[in-house]
Amino acid sequence: MAEDTTAGADNRGLFDDFGAFRTPTTEDFTSVLTHGLVAPDANVLLNLYRYTEQARGDLLRALGAVEDRLWVPHQVLVEFWRNREGTLSDARSSGAQAAEDMAGHAAQAERTLRTWANRVALPEEETDRLRSQLNEVFDDVQEAIVKVGEGEWQNITHDTSSDPVIAELEPALAGRVGAPLSQRDYDKAITEGMRRVEKRLPPGYMDKTKDGVGAAADYLVWEQILREAGRRQCDVLFVTADVKEDWWRKEQGFNRGPRPELTEELRTRGGGRLFMLTPKRFLEVASPILEFGLREGSVEDIERVERIGTDDGAYGGWTTDALQELFDRLTYENYGDRVDVIKYAAAMDGVADAKSVYDICHYSEGRSLRGFTKPVTRITGLLRNLGKISESAVQVLKAEYDADPGGRASGFSVHPLLVPLVNELGDEDES
Repeated sequence: MAEDTTAGADNRGLFDDFGAFRTPTTEDFTSVLTHGLVAPDANVLLNLYRYTEQARGDLLRALGAVEDRLWVPHQVLVEFWRNREGTLSDARSSGAQAAEDMAGHAAQAERTLRTWANRVALPEEETDRLRSQLNEVFDDVQEAIVKVGEGEWQNITHDTSSDPVIAELEPALAGRVGAPLSQRDYDKAITEGMRRVEKRLPPGYMDKTKDGVGAAADYLVWEQILREAGRRQCDVLFVTADVKEDWWRKEQGFNRGPRPELTEELRTRGGGRLFMLTPKRFLEVASPILEFGLREGSVEDIERVERIGTDDGAYGGWTTDALQELFDRLTYENYGDRVDVIKYAAAMDGVADAKSVYDICHYSEGRSLRGFTKPVTRITGLLRNLGKISESAVQVLKAEYDADPGGRASGFSVHPLLVPLVNELGDEDES
């Protein structure tokens, strides 16, 4: 029965207009998995190329266990085919990239060792011994990375007739993909999607920087889900690896459920309740309900991929946009000298000595540097709470001490993972 929304009605309850804030129960998930609509996002299908063979098989078995409740919006497959080869290439090169990054970390570690050894006048023989041990460890890790990468990807191919991912996806999705929108409806959806991007209305506005009408892609997926859910008049479980704020309601930096605007829109379009899960949580929730076994390590592997996507692992949980916002906020609050120090440190292999900091900031020699990093730490915490960086994002600027941490700082360092990102921003400023 349709819910009474008559103005002035006095028979409403705590959750009648606030269903997005109700925490789903096992009964709720059982209902949507057995009687609702389960729609995977394009990133769920694309991430199959990033999982181990075992994790990929378990996720596909989970989707298969949903049976006729599984339904894939046509736009999801548009995005899948548009991005498949790029994703495959990225995944194939991940081992080589990791090995290359590890070489960079090895060089940074050796520089740190050499700087420390010079400061404490360590004998050259002892320095050489430690350098040798350090290089041996990094060489072992690089070798393991390359070995694992070559073994995992030897059967993955661009040829769809021999690609094992396609071989498993094709039967899993047979008869479960929605039809494309008519040209008229597609054009209307693009117009609405772009309007939402401009007005910062969910979903999709976090993709504003995408070229052309690409920013409207999330709305196309959402519109197709709304239509199918309205046709079936059922609850919806949307499985997505997208953790941005234009899909999720965020509280203290954590995703607590779908955006209230989306739950309300689904209800007004004839659907039921909206549930959202990441692939990892989908496996954990669906396994006991649909009674299929999970092999040890599958959930952890899927979580690894989600963490890489969320943290932007190449830069310690930071993105170009987030770092630029940190710089902009610091400058607005008259802490532009911190930005200058961060950029200088990045240009100097990650470290700015105290004398350089005094020169950059035009400080008198008697001024203390205690508390110098506080504005950076405070704004970083704000960005974390806003969900613009991950919970595990690295510290941008850190005080360094020659001896006693309670004494005077010898300088400040930028985390090694952030150095290339800071330098990249500096290059953009100069161009």
